[in-house]
Amino acid sequence: MKPIKLYFSGGWKGKSAKEEVELGVRNKLVSYFYSEQLESWFEISKGIEGSVMIDSGAYSAWTRGVEIDLGKYIEYCQEMIHRGKQEGKEVLVVNLDVIPGKKGQTRSLSKIRSPANISVIEEAAEKGYQNLKKMIKAGLKPIHVFHQGEDWKWLHKMVELTDYIGISPANDLCVDARKKWIVSVFEYMYKHNIEVDTHGFGVWMPPILKSLPFTSCDAVSWRLLAAMGGINYPVGGFSNPDYSQIPHYLDVSARLSSKGLGKLTKEKLKMLEQDGYTYEDLQDWETRCRVNIRYFVEFEKWLNEYRKDKTFRPRPSLL
Repeated sequence: MKPIKLYFSGGWKGKSAKEEVELGVRNKLVSYFYSEQLESWFEISKGIEGSVMIDSGAYSAWTRGVEIDLGKYIEYCQEMIHRGKQEGKEVLVVNLDVIPGKKGQTRSLSKIRSPANISVIEEAAEKGYQNLKKMIKAGLKPIHVFHQGEDWKWLHKMVELTDYIGISPANDLCVDARKKWIVSVFEYMYKHNIEVDTHGFGVWMPPILKSLPFTSCDAVSWRLLAAMGGINYPVGGFSNPDYSQIPHYLDVSARLSSKGLGKLTKEKLKMLEQDGYTYEDLQDWETRCRVNIRYFVEFEKWLNEYRKDKTFRPRPSLL
């Protein structure tokens, strides 16, 4: 499989922002909806090679019930690609895709295949496809997004125009439903001899990253998990990590907790202390962010070594 890049979404503000670079973050996904993110990233990562992916912010706009002006977005992308060349960074742009329905409606759209729901999904897919053509006409090479719930015909249509597509599972469906759909997309592409680069939106599940030939993925989970009082911690600790296993998701905050996080046992606390993190340190949100960044930066290095000799093959029963 090709090397994979993990793009960190979200970030810190102020003096702490520089720490992302110091901790090894090189690839960043920023949202046009929060355009100040990119300016900040260019500033703190000055002189350091890396890749930037500009997301249209369609999801953020959709949750707030506002629209993004395609013409202004195209102008912004063109300016930032030029700026990236000056900064020595690769800048990729995502198409202004259209999310079907209204906030809170996507679960029913994906699960209930009624004529009305199918019509809503089709209308959004058509609008997104037309945006793709307009961005290409403007001289851009956008990553178009295939959403969970869309008909396979849209996958065929987008790969006729672009060689880099996004794969976007539905955020309001359970993890298992999202995983199964992601796997089904790669199995479908294998069966139909579709060979394109792929980006997973919000996809940082270690088993998925190990087994599927994504070119890149992004997530803000390093930050969100820290906000819930948790950390990603490798089996064996950072001193003797086993990245082939699913990491521990540990609840390390005395004040915050999230259902589903594992308990911080004496054994794991001792390992954390050996890695340089005391229980008192871990009560700080930014310290938990540092641990999560460290995990994914080191996991990415391991992952690319692991994937070198691996080839994706779908299960025969699903061909």
